[in-house]
Amino acid sequence: ISDETSANLFENVYADSERLFEPRAVFSDKTLLLHITKKFPSGFRDYKLEDKVIKYWIEKNLPTTKITLDTNVTKLPPDLISKMRLAPSLISKIESFELKASKLRKKRLY
Repeated sequence: ISDETSANLFENVYADSERLFEPRAVFSDKTLLLHITKKFPSGFRDYKLEDKVIKYWIEKNLPTTKITLDTNVTKLPPDLISKMRLAPSLISKIESFELKASKLRKKRLY
């Protein structure tokens, strides 16, 4: 079992966003949905945290590790995945998210 990988950040962000559920399929609280869609339109990216990391960690030459996008991958053997058992309640919840997401009207991007 494999998934596409790319050395291009734009493609990786796009591929990640394709795997997400619509927030409306998972959450029903209107306030939470408003926060998710208005405050985090491009995903959960914390710019303040990124600035702090740069200022208080990287610029102070504290230890960092640079990795390429294609090495930031977890490899799971197929036999391990085939042996994995998920709780029936978790499977049911995921299926309900998928069903609800399939019924939502999608916003057109064009």
